[in-house]
Amino acid sequence: MLDQTDFHILRFLRENSRTPFLGIAKKLHVSESTVRKRVARLKAKGIIRAFTVLLDSKFVFESIVAIKCRPKSTAAVVEKVKELNSLMPVFEVTGHFDVFCILDAPSARDLNRLLDRIRSINGVLETESFLIVKKT
Repeated sequence: MLDQTDFHILRFLRENSRTPFLGIAKKLHVSESTVRKRVARLKAKGIIRAFTVLLDSKFVFESIVAIKCRPKSTAAVVEKVKELNSLMPVFEVTGHFDVFCILDAPSARDLNRLLDRIRSINGVLETESFLIVKKT
């Protein structure tokens, strides 16, 4: 169970995963060791899966990809998509599509190669991609 302190720590780390624990502790009026222990617990529970870098869209091509799967193949498709990049967010969803993921690549050509790899996964019926042009 997460409490308010955990949620606040997660908020600070989502805004900037390099925020020093001491800085978070001061803002939350707790000790640095409290923040350190809570982050370790959140990592151990799998709530924090990775600390990452978000690149400016000027330096990366980023796309949201919708994937329609053959019936009963969604789980296998998700596993294959995750093999492309273990840090890539992959979501099972409801609606016309079964899976959404967020791809990024250093060039349009590399992005297209990733899309081709997804389209070739057994169980994928259809994809639709949306190039992200601005994040706010």
